[in-house]
Amino acid sequence: MAENEGPTLADYWHPVAESKDVTREPRRFSLLDTEVVLFRDQDRAPVAFKDLCIHRGTPLSLGSVRGDRIVCAYHGWEYDRTGACVRIPSLAAGQPIPARARAISYHAAERYGLVWVSINDPVAPIPPFPNDEYDDDEYHAHLASHYVFQTSAGRAVENFMDWSHFPFVHPGLLAPADQVLVPPVDVSETEFGLTYTYPTVEPESPTSGAGETVLYEYYYYLPFTVHIRIVTPSGGVSYCSFIAAPSSKKTTDGYTMFVRNYALDKPDSDFDYFANRVTEQDRRIIESQRPEQIPLDWREELHLRVPDAPTIAFRRVLSRIKGISEYADV
Repeated sequence: MAENEGPTLADYWHPVAESKDVTREPRRFSLLDTEVVLFRDQDRAPVAFKDLCIHRGTPLSLGSVRGDRIVCAYHGWEYDRTGACVRIPSLAAGQPIPARARAISYHAAERYGLVWVSINDPVAPIPPFPNDEYDDDEYHAHLASHYVFQTSAGRAVENFMDWSHFPFVHPGLLAPADQVLVPPVDVSETEFGLTYTYPTVEPESPTSGAGETVLYEYYYYLPFTVHIRIVTPSGGVSYCSFIAAPSSKKTTDGYTMFVRNYALDKPDSDFDYFANRVTEQDRRIIESQRPEQIPLDWREELHLRVPDAPTIAFRRVLSRIKGISEYADV
């Protein structure tokens, strides 16, 4: 499938770390096969650079932070948060610093307990919740898990968008074992990605009563964020959200979070335990899939129009990202 001349993955925000793991001390992370150094400035805001000193190629993550500057461990070059080198100790006082003495700076922001990075100027905001529930005082939000998957972000996200595997991979958790027939579902393209709905029964979910039919409302945001808005018969609303970050072509950081306006008396650990059970069941499958990168050529895998409607649409939309073939098999 041909790619268009649209934005690249580097033009989107991706979560690179949990907020708690970004401190005043510089630390290396990975995004899109690129080494990124993150630290916090004096106002505790995250700062991101390519993990490379322009002078002799030493990782800046080996250095230290002085005020709002990161200092290279090799020759002491100091860079401000824009990437400009503002001090070279070996230069005599008054000597100009070359204009080319710049570290490569990236965009950094903090949201949902995560630090996000966009390598280029972002073409879209950090994916919001459909009705801003995350910031609504009537809702409780928490980050349930952070997993590293040995597969591509495309495989991980496609799995989260697919429900026909529920009775086989998650029997008794996300669907009864005998609920195998998949009804037709309308998948709609939006300005941010895709949306569709699907009713199911969650026999053991902490967000619904055993045997209740709940409505799953899917909101997919390019490139790798999916919110599932779960509505119970009594009108309670919760979200199970999955955000994948392609640290490399075959390694993915996956974050799961819950947001809910009921079951507030239940500890977060109930949701974490449930999420971890589901995730480990998914891990066994998605890490076994070959090729690890999601195939965008329709001839590569067999597709069924009704059961595979969401994932067919996902591959169609994803294929419009320029250069996606580097992170997908075509």
